[in-house]
Amino acid sequence: MYYTYGMPNYGYNMPDRQNNQQQGTITVTGVGTVIVSPSIARISLVVSTINSSLEEAQTENAERMNQVLGVLQQIGIPREQIQTTSFSVRPIYNYQEGNQILQGYEVRNEITIVTDDMDGIGEMIDRVTENGVNEVLSIEFSVENPENFYLEALSFALADAKRKAESLTEQLGANLTPVPLKINEQTTSPGVGPAQVFKMVSTPIEPGNQSVEARLEAVYQV
Repeated sequence: MYYTYGMPNYGYNMPDRQNNQQQGTITVTGVGTVIVSPSIARISLVVSTINSSLEEAQTENAERMNQVLGVLQQIGIPREQIQTTSFSVRPIYNYQEGNQILQGYEVRNEITIVTDDMDGIGEMIDRVTENGVNEVLSIEFSVENPENFYLEALSFALADAKRKAESLTEQLGANLTPVPLKINEQTTSPGVGPAQVFKMVSTPIEPGNQSVEARLEAVYQV
C-alpha cells in the first residue's frame, strides 16, 4: 500500500498561489474472499493389468473395466458423466547381465467421473476398488458457476480498498473523492483448493471448503 501526491497546478491567470488547492492520488490494494462449499467432484480412476501376453492383458483389462462401468451404473452414475481420459499399452522389460528381456505388457485405462453427489463419493471409491479399479489417481473438488462467486469477492475487494483509502486520508487530514480514478484488477488463482481427508474405514471423503479470492488496485484522488 502506498500513496503519492501530485504537484499543484499553477495557471498563468492565477496570481494568488495561496488559493490553489493541492491535489494528489492515493493507491490502495483491496482483497475480497468468499468461502464456498464444493458442489462438483472429478474422480480419476485407473484399471491396470499386466500379463506376459499382450492379448490376455487387453482382454483382462476390458473385462475389469466393463465390471467397473457396471458398478458405476448400479450406484447411479450415468454414462455421460464417465469419460476415458487415457489409454495406453506398454511393454515391460527386465535387464539381466546387460541384456534387455521382455517380461510382458501393461494395459492401463484411465477414466474420469464427474458427480455432484458429495455424500456418495466414499461408497463409490469402495465399490469400484472392490470390482476392478486398482488406482485412484485424484479427487478434485470445484463449484458450479465459479464466476458468480468471483464477482462477489471482487465487490468485497472494492469495499476493502475504499476502507483503506478512507483510513489513510483521515490520518492525513485530507478529503477523499468517493469514486476511484482507476481500478486495476489483479489476476489471482481461482482458489486455494479444498481440504481432502482420506481414511481407511468406509473411505469417508471430506470435500471441505474452497476460498475464491479477488484482488484489485484502486487509485483515488485526494
